[in-house]
Amino acid sequence: MLKLVYEGSVKRLLERADIPERLYFEFTDDFSVFDWGKMPDTISKKGLSLALIGAYFFETLSTPGTFEELKSSPHFTDLDREFLSELFQSKEYISLCKDGLGHHYFGLSDGEKTFALSELLTEKKPETLYLEVAKASVFAPSSKNYGANRIYFYPEELESPLKKRLIPLEVVFRFGMPQGSSLKGRLESNPGYLRELGLKTMPSEGDLFEFPVIEFFTKLEPEDRHLSYQEAVLLSRLSQKQFEELLVTTRALALALRHIFAEHDIALFDGKFEFLLDQEKDRILLADSIGPDELRLIYRGHHLSKELVRQYYQDSKWAKAVKEAKRLSKIDPSTDFKERCINELNATPEPIASDKKSLIDLLYPVLASTLIGKNLLDPQKPVSLAELAERFDHAFKRTVTR
Repeated sequence: MLKLVYEGSVKRLLERADIPERLYFEFTDDFSVFDWGKMPDTISKKGLSLALIGAYFFETLSTPGTFEELKSSPHFTDLDREFLSELFQSKEYISLCKDGLGHHYFGLSDGEKTFALSELLTEKKPETLYLEVAKASVFAPSSKNYGANRIYFYPEELESPLKKRLIPLEVVFRFGMPQGSSLKGRLESNPGYLRELGLKTMPSEGDLFEFPVIEFFTKLEPEDRHLSYQEAVLLSRLSQKQFEELLVTTRALALALRHIFAEHDIALFDGKFEFLLDQEKDRILLADSIGPDELRLIYRGHHLSKELVRQYYQDSKWAKAVKEAKRLSKIDPSTDFKERCINELNATPEPIASDKKSLIDLLYPVLASTLIGKNLLDPQKPVSLAELAERFDHAFKRTVTR
């Protein structure tokens, strides 16, 4: 009954002919790092885990009490009190406390029936789970090369029968600057950017900020291009009111996630959100999904996301070739970096070593079980987060010491 309408490197989008206004997200066990697309391995039960985690966050964040609880959270003592006070008193935050977060999620689905996450705690789990969401219009840009410059042109007209449209931004929040953060390079190349972000001193790797820093990147271009706030407003076509709602919602969401993960002793450093604009009700809606692939999570010095895989590959011959290919493709954008990497630099990724792979296969199911409070994926062989971290100690280097 479900028909495939789009297949990305790690996620498939499907639809039903009898419910044309909805989409079904199928998360696969594939993964991608360094913008490469599908890698040679898969990660066991990653797709099911991401569906469960996504449902958990949509349902938790749509509960008004989630945001009201943040006012008394013990996990914000290092944040600026003036920032927190201003946020908690904003009309947008007060609305979140009253109504919960708006989003495009309807529930989990087996392709026929729609149900809440709580139903999975008492009933048998389907073999395949989808996130059922509202369909939205997507106005993708076209591009043209002018010499060495690749220019993207976004549609001038945004007419569509659908009442919701994708805001073509990746909205990134940062509570700090861990090892490997792309923010470090931007600050080093442009020290003035420090003031634009509201930071007082140049951070070092591992430092935490007094408030969540927000950055913007393109969503619908082949590579995530960093945007200034002015560029983000112009590209997104948001009004002042809508843009301010986007900022407040991002900060409130960042705090909510930090609180939730801190309750499990997991440190949240940064992450990214995607949003829709509900044009009928003139409000911002959380879109896509929230999961470890969109967040940088650290527990006892180890990453709990595909960042663990990224760091596994970062010193490989292939990863170095990817970096060089991207540099060359910026100089001459007529050749895609992946094509250049394969054909000119003769580099492709190798599969993950088997001893590391067996541990990475536990990552997503253990995180899902930790958040939900029940092991739905492997109830016969439960592994706690603490046990997983202990195993990581023998296989991977620690990323941070905090």
